[in-house]
Amino acid sequence: MTLLTYNILNGANGGRLDAVCTVVDAAAPDVAAVQELRGDPPLARRTGMRLHVAPPRTGQPVGLLVAPHLRILRRGTVPGLFHHGAAWVELDVDGGPLTVISTHLFPYWGFIRLYEARRLAAFAARRERVVLMGDFNSLDPWTPYGEVHRRHRRWFGRGGPDTRAMALLARRGLVDVFRVVGTGEGWTVPTALGGGEFVRSRLDYILASPAVAGDFTSCRVLTGGGTASASDHFPVLAALAVPDPAGRSAP
Repeated sequence: MTLLTYNILNGANGGRLDAVCTVVDAAAPDVAAVQELRGDPPLARRTGMRLHVAPPRTGQPVGLLVAPHLRILRRGTVPGLFHHGAAWVELDVDGGPLTVISTHLFPYWGFIRLYEARRLAAFAARRERVVLMGDFNSLDPWTPYGEVHRRHRRWFGRGGPDTRAMALLARRGLVDVFRVVGTGEGWTVPTALGGGEFVRSRLDYILASPAVAGDFTSCRVLTGGGTASASDHFPVLAALAVPDPAGRSAP
């Protein structure tokens, strides 16, 4: 089973919808978390997947694309005052129901990201098998950020990088899949299209609860096949070795 997270930048506007759909089709995920669904782009029709959307409070919608062969048991939005929203689906897979969440944390103030992270952690704690994916607009607490500190003050709290959101999610037991099985460079911004406000940073993550984290077999940032010009974020793809009801399993 493969899972993708992808910030498509302002609803893939400016004639980029074909490029974004080409990236998704080439990755062939079973589930894709998508962020910045401004303008309701026809991703479901173009990819042949089902789209569940969480409306934003003040930002842009987020959603989950789910392949037709997967049975959706339940779906909804994570409760809380999220700037962009947080969508979830519960899927019928072998080993027990799997909850997949798509989120996009607040881009500016760290204390709001920390609030949103707390709401996500509380929601995940009520379920055993969880995958949380999205654009967290957050630096992780394990990477040195000397260059970032000099050039990009808005990402920082007092005295250093604002890594509080990712640190909280880790303390609550959510595992950074790339840190465990990732290959290649992990940075997801900037691309050739945009993101010039960033130096090379990892803002997009796939996290998993302990019950499923050990079942991931790979995780990588997709940097080829037109991804550099399709959005200002690179997508992240991971493989989970859990067969689904159709009998398919991760490569």
